[in-house]
Amino acid sequence: MCGIAGFTAPGPEAKAVLAAMTLALAHRGPDGSGLFVDREVAFGHTRLAIIDLAGGAQPRVDEASGDALVFNGEIYGYKALADELRGAGIPLRDRSDTEVLFQLIRRHGVRGAVERIDGMFAFAFRDGATGALCLARDRFGEKPLYWGQRQGRLVFASEVSALLCHPLFRATGPDRRAAYDLLLFEYLPGTASGWSGIEKLEPGAILTLKDGRISRERYWQPHLGPPRPVPPDEAVDQLDELLRRSVRHQIVADVPVGVFLSGGIDSSLVTALAAEAAPDLTAFTVRIGGQQFDDSFDETAHAEAAARHLGVRHEVVELGTADLVAAFDAVSTRLSEPLADSSLLPSYLVCQAARRLMTVALGGDGADELFAGYPNFAVQRFAPAMRRVPAALGPLLRRAVEALPGAEGYMNRRFLLAQLSHGFGAAVARQSFLWMAPMAPDRLTRLWRPQALPEEACSAAFAPIDRRAAEAAGLAPVDLLLHLFLVTYLPEDILTKTDRASMFNSLEVRAPFLDRRFAEYALSLPTKLKLHGHTKKYILKRLASRYLPPAIVARKKHGFAVPIGALIRTLFRERCRDVLLSRANPVADWFERAAIEALIDEHQSGRHDHGKKLWALYILFCVAGRQATSSGTVERPAVAAAH
Repeated sequence: MCGIAGFTAPGPEAKAVLAAMTLALAHRGPDGSGLFVDREVAFGHTRLAIIDLAGGAQPRVDEASGDALVFNGEIYGYKALADELRGAGIPLRDRSDTEVLFQLIRRHGVRGAVERIDGMFAFAFRDGATGALCLARDRFGEKPLYWGQRQGRLVFASEVSALLCHPLFRATGPDRRAAYDLLLFEYLPGTASGWSGIEKLEPGAILTLKDGRISRERYWQPHLGPPRPVPPDEAVDQLDELLRRSVRHQIVADVPVGVFLSGGIDSSLVTALAAEAAPDLTAFTVRIGGQQFDDSFDETAHAEAAARHLGVRHEVVELGTADLVAAFDAVSTRLSEPLADSSLLPSYLVCQAARRLMTVALGGDGADELFAGYPNFAVQRFAPAMRRVPAALGPLLRRAVEALPGAEGYMNRRFLLAQLSHGFGAAVARQSFLWMAPMAPDRLTRLWRPQALPEEACSAAFAPIDRRAAEAAGLAPVDLLLHLFLVTYLPEDILTKTDRASMFNSLEVRAPFLDRRFAEYALSLPTKLKLHGHTKKYILKRLASRYLPPAIVARKKHGFAVPIGALIRTLFRERCRDVLLSRANPVADWFERAAIEALIDEHQSGRHDHGKKLWALYILFCVAGRQATSSGTVERPAVAAAH
């Protein structure tokens, strides 16, 4: 795993600028770095050595042709591809997957190469013959890639923080529309990065700059055709074979590999298959203690039971409030694309602890989106009926719920009722996203100063989701949500969280469920094999029952969460208050200060739980303030022209 950065039309300062950009990505690749600069492009790379520790150096350049590559990620099954290349008479300079990708692109072109490979990746390739620069990103969005163009020059990097080191983007200010999106969703759907003029390349896409013109194409998209008619037993057999294959490919590394184990079905199934392929593997769990945590947040007992059943070596690391505060500070200062999913905190801690024992870990990302694992999918059946409920009933229900006795447990009933009310009267495609929103659109509107609120903010925020829903027009409500979660929530929240939590700790996390062949087969299955009556992940549970005891297979889903509301009242209280009430923050003028003060006071009193709202605001203010502090020249966005 690595960090990549680069730009076109390099000038005399190119090496110094590139060095600053790669330094901003040092956590992604602490084992080495490299630079390449010629008259057309500047490429930089930081390396976390996983495969071929002696080889694999980047940027990869062919001096004769001028072809050049910088690559972040892993290509699974690359050894078979290497054999094919050698069989075609193409010599390989080392045994790395970087060299395999480089030669595949030179032989088949960028699109031909990405259609042949499986893996998680983001890369930039300069074609020496045509001068074209191509950026590409993996199918599901496991690895990030950001880009921007100013004054005819294209700049790209693995994280926004590196782009902000380039002279063309040092004074870039926060994007107001993206700020609204963050406060509505907790993450940024579509191409928004949180910064004006900087975009994310979407998953499964290729961007090409040639002769001064930019074009984009999608080389992959999820299956939207009729489902595959298949008996359940046959589906289980095929899923078993494909997941075994995926795990075998993903445990390949020249460094220690382990697995995250929560005790849930996803991580336990991956652990079972990984232990068969590598019996000396270590499963890893963290327990976060403190008075803010009740038993509803602790999954350690379930993880220990799974480890005993599977007979794997199991490390349980005990973490306390000091570790949580350290994670809070690290996330606050290092995020450059805002992400307000509070499970980033425990994810950061588990990655930090795991890095002491391993360089690569297998995780369970993707299973919930492929097999309808979230509670949203069962509720989505009633979305057409909820569409007919007057939106005005939402605030009434929330006020009634707020009058109920307080509750801090994981997914408590008071919290669920309030969240469900956000979707009353909304379009079927939008409801589930509103159920997860930190605050309802009406509450969010009141938070903004009128002259700062972006025009038609809610409609614009939903534009990326509506566009994807239009692609899937005609699908039943649950099928539609499966598609939308796979192409929005998975890449922009779940995989972004995993990338940042792991890469901030120089750890590579792989997702066996997102293996191309396994995922494409899962996508082709009928929904009734995923959501079967009241049973979520039905067919995956059928598979898991071959390896795991009934208590684990039947266990209710439990997210990797922290009691963010309780933490903001206690451990994080002063930090949050200081940041949110700072008049010096670049985005402070966008919001009604009295409204923020009221949220803080109501939350602190215990009358209301505004934890999700305050955490989203805190992350927004931290990210905006981070750039202002580091550069001293960031644009302070005006509040007059909110277009």
